[in-house]
Amino acid sequence: MHYDVGFEIEQGRLDALIAAAGKYGMTVSEDWNEPEGARFIGTFEGTHATLYPKFDPGFALFFTVAHLYGHMAQTARPTVRASKTTAGDLIGAGRALTNHEVQMIYDHEREAAAIGRTLIAELGAVSELEDRQYMRLFLADYHYLIHFIESGEKGTDAFARFLRREPLPQEKLAPDPRPLVDLRHGPKGTGQVVVV
Repeated sequence: MHYDVGFEIEQGRLDALIAAAGKYGMTVSEDWNEPEGARFIGTFEGTHATLYPKFDPGFALFFTVAHLYGHMAQTARPTVRASKTTAGDLIGAGRALTNHEVQMIYDHEREAAAIGRTLIAELGAVSELEDRQYMRLFLADYHYLIHFIESGEKGTDAFARFLRREPLPQEKLAPDPRPLVDLRHGPKGTGQVVVV
């Protein structure tokens, strides 16, 4: 089952983003063996990301590379907004999250997406439509993540519902103003992180 992002990029743009991330120490591979219903666009461990392109269009993979780099940068450069508790710690909670937990997850995820948007800027000019689609995918991913944590429901059909309901926002996600992090020169993350 594939879902429709409603926007697509050329493979060369995804390849260029992967190369840009590589300049900062991130490595990327693809795994085409994702089982139906697993619903992982990508995972990372340390500075290596694995993409699961079987069910995902190129723009979703593009977003995921940027977003995962953002999470790697957070691990290498903890910030005030980063918390000791992350969405990964709450997965499987099976309960309604508190307002504080929802805000904490949003701040953490938005910061990662903003860092990723800074990485995208390495490619040069970004069209307004690509910027708005990046924000749309971030919002759909965030809302899906909260739903997954609270209910345990995952999969391409569930994600497609969240994406379909997300309008093309007027707001664009501003790039993080700080310099990008060279992941080869910071603390290494431990354990595997799943981005759903």
